[in-house]
Amino acid sequence: MSNDISLTKAELTDFASAIFAAAGTEPGMARQWANAVVWANLRGVDSHGVIRIPRYVDLLKKKSINPTPNMRIERRTGAIAVLDADRAPGAVGMTRAMDEAISCARDVHVGWCAAKTIGHAGAVGYFALQAAHAGMAGIVMTASGPLMAYHGARVAGVSTNPIAIAVPAKTRRPLLLDMSTSTVANGKVLTARDRGEAVPTGWGIDAEGRDTTDPKKIATLLPLGGPKGSGLSLMIECLASLAVGSPLISLALAGGLAEDPFLNGIAIAIDLKAIGDPDTFAQEVDRLGDAITGLPRAAGVERILLPGERGDAILAEREANGIPVAAGTWKRLVAAAQGLGVKAPG
Repeated sequence: MSNDISLTKAELTDFASAIFAAAGTEPGMARQWANAVVWANLRGVDSHGVIRIPRYVDLLKKKSINPTPNMRIERRTGAIAVLDADRAPGAVGMTRAMDEAISCARDVHVGWCAAKTIGHAGAVGYFALQAAHAGMAGIVMTASGPLMAYHGARVAGVSTNPIAIAVPAKTRRPLLLDMSTSTVANGKVLTARDRGEAVPTGWGIDAEGRDTTDPKKIATLLPLGGPKGSGLSLMIECLASLAVGSPLISLALAGGLAEDPFLNGIAIAIDLKAIGDPDTFAQEVDRLGDAITGLPRAAGVERILLPGERGDAILAEREANGIPVAAGTWKRLVAAAQGLGVKAPG
């Protein structure tokens, strides 16, 4: 939109990093966190980008996110590790979790790291790509408190728990599926609020359980595909939370979860060399991509896109021409920075 602010990748990353550092986060960790947040904006996932920073700052001030976490591996058994992230920023905790999963996969060909007590992780595709860049397949899931209606209910009963899967290719960029179990992520509702735009019917319901197109009235998000989305979310809660003795949904529905609860996550790395020839696999990913994109297009479709290609194209454009930030988002971001004594760029 015409009132958007535009910044370079370096400007926005430096600004985000400075804010996190001023809020008490160790500088190296602040930069790691900023890189993950700005990556979301670069790929057009503005719902998980810098729009989240004012909220992160509030959580840092309240110590709901720990700016100086003592992350430790609580347990390691064969291919499985359990990371206690000590309420670390989610991007920091999940980066460490995928590093652990990749390390396990190098030893025993598959790695599963369950991360307990992390902050909001942002766009989880970022962590799945860690594995793809290491020549492995990556799978990431995170679980949080109720935000989304369970199919058939008119109030929040499960979360928007996302899942991402990434695989390396030969000449293409890695394929990356990164999806919420809700029709849209909550951040897209926040973005619509900041832009003053209505949203489509089916994104969410109001406090009385009625459909609404006003993002300011949405109280509960709706699941993707009805029972499919809510069922997938529930199973992610089982794997990411119940398996490590850290339930979120059942506690929340019983009124026993804190106002600003932590999240849990899973990072999985699969060593493709243990299954077959990784070079052949990468070539076959390319060939599969060519076959799919070469299919006859439906009316009005200019190009068939593979998972991740839309984000790749936006990333290239935004790296070259700057990252747009909605005026409402920028106003709140600058206010958060000023409160910490950080000067905005420009």
